[in-house]
Amino acid sequence: MRAPSIIGSIPLAIISAIVGFGTPAALAQHDPMPDAQPGGLNLGRAAHFQIWRTITLGAYEGVDAYRRALDSAGIKIGEAADEILGRPAFPNGGTKKDLELVLLTAADLGVEPESSLADVYTRAGQVGLELCPAEAALQLRLDYRNQPPGEALHIAMQPVTTYRGAPVILTLANLASTGLLLIGSDGRSGFMVPSTFRFVFALPTNGRLEAMRDPQIVSTSEVQ
Repeated sequence: MRAPSIIGSIPLAIISAIVGFGTPAALAQHDPMPDAQPGGLNLGRAAHFQIWRTITLGAYEGVDAYRRALDSAGIKIGEAADEILGRPAFPNGGTKKDLELVLLTAADLGVEPESSLADVYTRAGQVGLELCPAEAALQLRLDYRNQPPGEALHIAMQPVTTYRGAPVILTLANLASTGLLLIGSDGRSGFMVPSTFRFVFALPTNGRLEAMRDPQIVSTSEVQ
Protein backbone atom coordinates (compact mmCIF):
# COMPACT_ATOMS: atom_id res chain seq x y z
CA MET A 1 0.00 0.00 0.00
CA ARG A 2 1.57 3.30 -1.09
CA ALA A 3 1.15 6.37 1.12
CA PRO A 4 -0.23 9.20 -1.03
CA SER A 5 0.84 12.83 -0.41
CA ILE A 6 2.18 12.31 3.09
CA ILE A 7 4.89 15.00 2.96
CA GLY A 8 2.69 17.61 4.62
CA SER A 9 2.10 15.39 7.62
CA ILE A 10 5.66 14.19 8.19
CA PRO A 11 7.51 15.71 11.18
CA LEU A 12 10.09 18.38 10.37
CA ALA A 13 13.03 16.02 11.05
CA ILE A 14 11.84 13.66 8.33
CA ILE A 15 10.90 16.44 5.93
CA SER A 16 14.45 17.78 6.16
CA ALA A 17 15.70 14.37 5.07
CA ILE A 18 13.37 14.22 2.08
CA VAL A 19 13.40 17.70 0.58
CA GLY A 20 17.04 17.28 -0.47
CA PHE A 21 15.77 15.20 -3.38
CA GLY A 22 13.98 18.17 -4.87
CA THR A 23 16.49 19.25 -7.51
CA PRO A 24 18.56 17.23 -9.99
CA ALA A 25 21.69 19.17 -8.98
CA ALA A 26 21.40 17.97 -5.40
CA LEU A 27 20.92 14.42 -6.52
CA ALA A 28 24.20 14.34 -8.38
CA GLN A 29 26.25 15.57 -5.42
CA HIS A 30 26.69 12.44 -3.38
CA ASP A 31 29.51 10.03 -2.73
CA PRO A 32 29.38 6.28 -2.01
CA MET A 33 28.68 5.60 1.66
CA PRO A 34 31.70 4.15 3.48
CA ASP A 35 31.37 0.68 4.91
CA ALA A 36 30.80 0.74 8.67
CA GLN A 37 33.58 -1.54 9.82
CA PRO A 38 35.35 -1.56 13.20
CA GLY A 39 38.65 0.25 13.29
CA GLY A 40 40.20 3.66 13.35
CA LEU A 41 39.59 4.35 17.05
CA ASN A 42 41.33 2.66 19.94
CA LEU A 43 38.69 2.28 22.63
CA GLY A 44 40.99 0.32 24.93
CA ARG A 45 38.36 -2.36 25.40
CA ALA A 46 35.22 -3.51 23.66
CA ALA A 47 32.28 -1.14 23.84
CA HIS A 48 29.12 -2.47 25.44
CA PHE A 49 25.69 -1.85 24.05
CA GLN A 50 22.15 -2.44 25.18
CA ILE A 51 20.16 -4.67 22.86
CA TRP A 52 17.00 -2.79 21.90
CA ARG A 53 15.29 -5.53 19.87
CA THR A 54 16.06 -8.83 18.20
CA ILE A 55 14.47 -9.60 14.85
CA THR A 56 14.55 -12.68 12.65
CA LEU A 57 15.42 -12.12 9.02
CA GLY A 58 14.33 -14.47 6.27
CA ALA A 59 10.75 -14.89 7.48
CA TYR A 60 9.55 -13.81 4.03
CA GLU A 61 10.98 -14.89 0.70
CA GLY A 62 11.54 -11.81 -1.39
CA VAL A 63 10.43 -8.21 -1.37
CA ASP A 64 7.00 -9.00 -2.81
CA ALA A 65 6.21 -11.21 0.17
CA TYR A 66 7.20 -8.38 2.49
CA ARG A 67 5.00 -6.00 0.50
CA ARG A 68 2.01 -8.29 0.93
CA ALA A 69 2.67 -8.61 4.65
CA LEU A 70 2.95 -4.84 5.07
CA ASP A 71 -0.24 -4.32 3.09
CA SER A 72 -2.09 -6.91 5.19
CA ALA A 73 -0.92 -5.13 8.34
CA GLY A 74 -2.20 -1.79 7.04
CA ILE A 75 1.32 -0.32 6.94
CA LYS A 76 1.77 2.29 4.23
CA ILE A 77 4.87 2.62 2.07
CA GLY A 78 6.03 6.04 0.95
CA GLU A 79 6.92 6.74 -2.66
CA ALA A 80 10.70 6.79 -2.28
CA ALA A 81 10.66 3.62 -0.18
CA ASP A 82 8.34 1.94 -2.65
CA GLU A 83 10.68 2.82 -5.50
CA ILE A 84 13.86 1.45 -3.92
CA LEU A 85 12.07 -1.75 -2.87
CA GLY A 86 11.53 -2.38 -6.57
CA ARG A 87 15.13 -1.74 -7.55
CA PRO A 88 17.26 -4.74 -8.54
CA ALA A 89 19.95 -3.40 -6.20
CA PHE A 90 17.68 -3.77 -3.16
CA PRO A 91 19.13 -6.76 -1.30
CA ASN A 92 17.06 -9.47 0.33
CA GLY A 93 18.99 -12.29 1.94
CA GLY A 94 16.20 -14.82 2.29
CA THR A 95 18.17 -16.77 4.90
CA LYS A 96 16.74 -17.10 8.40
CA LYS A 97 18.94 -15.57 11.07
CA ASP A 98 18.55 -13.50 14.20
CA LEU A 99 19.80 -9.92 14.24
CA GLU A 100 20.32 -7.91 17.43
CA LEU A 101 19.60 -4.20 17.08
CA VAL A 102 20.82 -1.13 18.94
CA LEU A 103 18.97 2.18 19.08
CA LEU A 104 21.15 5.31 19.35
CA THR A 105 21.00 8.98 18.50
CA ALA A 106 23.78 10.64 16.56
CA ALA A 107 24.68 12.44 19.80
CA ASP A 108 25.00 9.10 21.63
CA LEU A 109 27.78 8.17 19.21
CA GLY A 110 29.73 11.28 20.18
CA VAL A 111 29.86 12.90 16.76
CA GLU A 112 29.91 16.67 16.42
CA PRO A 113 26.54 18.44 16.14
CA GLU A 114 25.28 18.50 12.56
CA SER A 115 27.72 15.83 11.41
CA SER A 116 27.29 14.17 8.04
CA LEU A 117 25.67 10.79 7.62
CA ALA A 118 29.07 9.45 6.56
CA ASP A 119 30.55 10.69 9.86
CA VAL A 120 27.79 8.99 11.84
CA TYR A 121 28.34 5.71 10.02
CA THR A 122 32.10 5.97 10.40
CA ARG A 123 31.84 6.62 14.13
CA ALA A 124 29.46 3.68 14.56
CA GLY A 125 31.94 1.45 12.77
CA GLN A 126 34.75 2.68 15.00
CA VAL A 127 32.91 1.57 18.14
CA GLY A 128 32.09 -1.79 16.56
CA LEU A 129 28.53 -1.42 15.29
CA GLU A 130 27.46 -2.53 11.83
CA LEU A 131 25.01 -1.29 9.25
CA CYS A 132 21.75 -3.19 9.07
CA PRO A 133 20.93 -5.28 6.02
CA ALA A 134 18.19 -3.55 4.05
CA GLU A 135 15.81 -6.41 4.82
CA ALA A 136 15.98 -5.46 8.51
CA ALA A 137 13.91 -2.35 7.81
CA LEU A 138 11.06 -4.45 6.40
CA GLN A 139 11.06 -7.01 9.19
CA LEU A 140 11.39 -4.38 11.92
CA ARG A 141 8.52 -2.40 10.43
CA LEU A 142 6.34 -5.50 10.67
CA ASP A 143 7.48 -6.27 14.21
CA TYR A 144 7.42 -2.77 15.68
CA ARG A 145 3.67 -2.22 15.72
CA ASN A 146 3.68 -0.36 19.05
CA GLN A 147 5.80 2.50 17.78
CA PRO A 148 4.86 5.70 19.65
CA PRO A 149 3.02 8.33 17.59
CA GLY A 150 5.35 10.97 16.20
CA GLU A 151 8.47 8.80 16.44
CA ALA A 152 10.85 8.31 13.50
CA LEU A 153 13.64 5.72 13.47
CA HIS A 154 16.22 5.78 10.68
CA ILE A 155 17.66 2.43 9.63
CA ALA A 156 21.46 2.62 9.38
CA MET A 157 21.97 0.86 6.05
CA GLN A 158 23.78 1.20 2.77
CA PRO A 159 21.57 3.50 0.68
CA VAL A 160 19.78 2.24 -2.40
CA THR A 161 19.47 4.69 -5.29
CA THR A 162 16.22 5.61 -6.98
CA TYR A 163 15.90 5.64 -10.76
CA ARG A 164 16.95 9.31 -10.69
CA GLY A 165 20.09 8.45 -8.75
CA ALA A 166 18.98 9.69 -5.33
CA PRO A 167 20.44 7.57 -2.49
CA VAL A 168 17.73 6.57 -0.02
CA ILE A 169 17.71 4.88 3.38
CA LEU A 170 14.57 3.59 5.06
CA THR A 171 12.79 5.19 8.01
CA LEU A 172 10.08 3.81 10.29
CA ALA A 173 7.53 6.41 11.35
CA ASN A 174 4.17 6.59 13.07
CA LEU A 175 2.01 9.61 12.27
CA ALA A 176 -1.37 10.35 13.79
CA SER A 177 -2.83 11.14 10.37
CA THR A 178 -1.57 8.06 8.51
CA GLY A 179 -0.49 5.46 11.10
CA LEU A 180 2.54 3.23 10.67
CA LEU A 181 4.79 4.06 7.73
CA LEU A 182 7.86 2.83 5.90
CA ILE A 183 9.32 5.83 4.09
CA GLY A 184 12.52 6.88 2.39
CA SER A 185 14.95 9.43 3.84
CA ASP A 186 18.03 11.18 2.49
CA GLY A 187 20.88 8.69 2.18
CA ARG A 188 23.56 11.02 0.79
CA SER A 189 26.88 10.67 2.56
CA GLY A 190 27.03 14.45 2.95
CA PHE A 191 23.55 14.84 4.41
CA MET A 192 23.92 16.78 7.67
CA VAL A 193 22.31 14.74 10.43
CA PRO A 194 20.68 16.50 13.39
CA SER A 195 22.12 15.21 16.66
CA THR A 196 18.67 14.03 17.78
CA PHE A 197 18.17 11.70 14.81
CA ARG A 198 17.64 8.16 16.11
CA PHE A 199 19.34 5.34 14.21
CA VAL A 200 18.97 1.57 14.35
CA PHE A 201 22.33 -0.22 14.05
CA ALA A 202 23.12 -3.93 14.13
CA LEU A 203 25.33 -5.72 16.63
CA PRO A 204 27.94 -7.95 15.01
CA THR A 205 27.02 -11.61 14.88
CA ASN A 206 30.56 -12.91 15.36
CA GLY A 207 30.94 -12.04 19.03
CA ARG A 208 33.11 -8.93 18.67
CA LEU A 209 30.78 -7.05 21.04
CA GLU A 210 29.06 -8.02 24.25
CA ALA A 211 25.58 -6.70 25.03
CA MET A 212 25.27 -5.73 28.67
CA ARG A 213 22.33 -4.95 30.93
CA ASP A 214 24.30 -1.97 32.24
CA PRO A 215 25.69 -0.62 28.97
CA GLN A 216 28.35 2.01 28.45
CA ILE A 217 26.62 3.31 25.34
CA VAL A 218 22.84 3.51 25.22
CA SER A 219 20.33 5.91 23.76
CA THR A 220 19.70 8.97 25.90
CA SER A 221 16.09 9.01 24.78
CA GLU A 222 13.54 6.65 26.18
CA VAL A 223 13.80 3.13 24.78
CA GLN A 224 10.44 1.70 23.79
